[in-house]
Amino acid sequence: MADGVLYLDIDDEITSAAARVRAVAGGRVAVVLPYGSRVATSRINFRLLARDALTHEKRLSIIASDSATRALAASAGLPVFASVSEYEASLPPPRQSATDVAAGAAIAGAGSAAAVRKAKRAAGSGATDASQEAIWSETARVEAPGGEAVGGEASTGRDANDDDRAGTAAVAASAAIVGAGVADGGAFAAESAGSAPADSGPTSPPIPTTDGRRRAEVTATKSRGPGRRGPIAVGLAVLGLALLVGIVGAYLFLPSATIVVTPRTRTVGPIQLVVVADPTTTQPDPSAPSVPAQTLSVDVSASDTFPATGKRVAETAATGIVRFQNFDATPGVSNTIPAGSIVSTSSGIHFRTNRSVTIGEATLDFLTGKVTPTAALVGVTAVKPGPAGNVGPDTIRTIPPGEGPFLLVTNPNATTGGTRQEFPQVTQADVDAALVALDVTLHTDFAEQVADPALPPAGSTVFPGTAKLGPSTPTVDPATLVGTEAATFDLGATATGTVLAVDEAPLTSIAEMRLRESVASGSQLVEDSISITVGTAVVVGDKVTFPVTATATQVAVLDAAELKTMVLGKTKAEATVILAPYGTSVITLSPDWVGTIPTFENRVELTVEPGPAGPTGSPGVSPSP
Repeated sequence: MADGVLYLDIDDEITSAAARVRAVAGGRVAVVLPYGSRVATSRINFRLLARDALTHEKRLSIIASDSATRALAASAGLPVFASVSEYEASLPPPRQSATDVAAGAAIAGAGSAAAVRKAKRAAGSGATDASQEAIWSETARVEAPGGEAVGGEASTGRDANDDDRAGTAAVAASAAIVGAGVADGGAFAAESAGSAPADSGPTSPPIPTTDGRRRAEVTATKSRGPGRRGPIAVGLAVLGLALLVGIVGAYLFLPSATIVVTPRTRTVGPIQLVVVADPTTTQPDPSAPSVPAQTLSVDVSASDTFPATGKRVAETAATGIVRFQNFDATPGVSNTIPAGSIVSTSSGIHFRTNRSVTIGEATLDFLTGKVTPTAALVGVTAVKPGPAGNVGPDTIRTIPPGEGPFLLVTNPNATTGGTRQEFPQVTQADVDAALVALDVTLHTDFAEQVADPALPPAGSTVFPGTAKLGPSTPTVDPATLVGTEAATFDLGATATGTVLAVDEAPLTSIAEMRLRESVASGSQLVEDSISITVGTAVVVGDKVTFPVTATATQVAVLDAAELKTMVLGKTKAEATVILAPYGTSVITLSPDWVGTIPTFENRVELTVEPGPAGPTGSPGVSPSP
């Protein structure tokens, strides 16, 4: 292994790498980094290595075959080489001028006061007064007031965005150094020829200030006049200055890229649901899907006074006395009229004898030939009760059927006592009609209560199509009313009905849950794109269903850092193709003539914008490693 060349393993961390650098003998250390080294994952690692090397008086170089690793190391202000042979070829002759040492320290530190002081100590007393004064004065001017510079930047918490200022400081320091070399051309010439420069005299080291800021104050005593100056030294100085300005300028104006990616979207749905209102559940169930329904109880009652249409009739039969006369004078022949024999008027009003009666034979006067009839009286009652049996005297003339011509009948007096009275009475028909009327009233009252907006709980809707009224119950037993003698009667009835009420708010929640469940992996809903429509409820019997339609837009969730990694080092056209599956991209390169995206992450800014890109429905893709 060449002297001062340190080979790191791929898994070496920054701490172990710094320790190994400190352990290398000599002032020069070249670290060889394998491809994929952990140390090469961040520019800050190189800055830390550079600072630690300067602290331990090491001149650090980086050797890496990977161009990206070399670029990171160079951005930290370190010399970089592609191979060990390239590094060894760059090494100076054994005797090196103090000015070269100071210039190398200025390049590595880009204005670091610590680097300049170490360069001065390395130069010793061989540097000319002019070169020393230039180095120390420029170092004091460039050093950041907030702390010690590291790898071209002050270690005051600045981030990678301060690289431009660090590069500018490096240019200023390098110019001062080279200018000093021009002024002291004899020293450059002497050093180039391998001769030792004269002692430059004593110098004063940097003195820390009381506020923690390090300030370089240089005092030099010029003990001799200017040395020899020659054209070779001047040419070398000009060439070095041009090289430094070119390197720093290239860094300051490295290409950059700004990329804005707008993810594509696609539609979720439409999702069609038929949600059932279930009175047996208490919680919305997205899997069914169903929502709770509440069964409301409605009590109704009715009563009224109804007329009695029936009647009771009370009649009495007329009574009287009839007289039978027997004109049959045949000796020993009598006539018996049985009880219940019917006699009547000429108008057909019949009477029935109340008892049997026997009428003896008539008397015949043989001298005169006159027949004297035998008579008998018997009570009679009208066959039909009522006033019609009240007939006048001598109107009952018709003898009972089957009697002979010798029998006569008549009523000496009018018959009386025939009456008729009517009393109102409740019939079964009256009760039945009353129950029907009450039932109509109950249903009317039930419908009115179901339609009352105050009936359902707050936030719920009553569906009258589910209303159902139970059987009515009379306030009294209807059978006890039948036969009651009254012109009117009172009757009432009660009943209990039910109706379903539904809180429709969970319908939207269920539809939204279904939408979120349908979002593709690696995507998310655009919240303000959710659209849920609840259709008109359908009522069949005591069942209520709701048609619900839900749609939304989903957008891919993109990882900006991952997308950036995919396009580093790609041409603009290649990057556009790579980013196309994830959405539309706008790529801006600076300067505008650059056609390739830089390979340095810190020179590329990629952001993912919210909002749709392209027509809804285009495929949404999430980046995958």
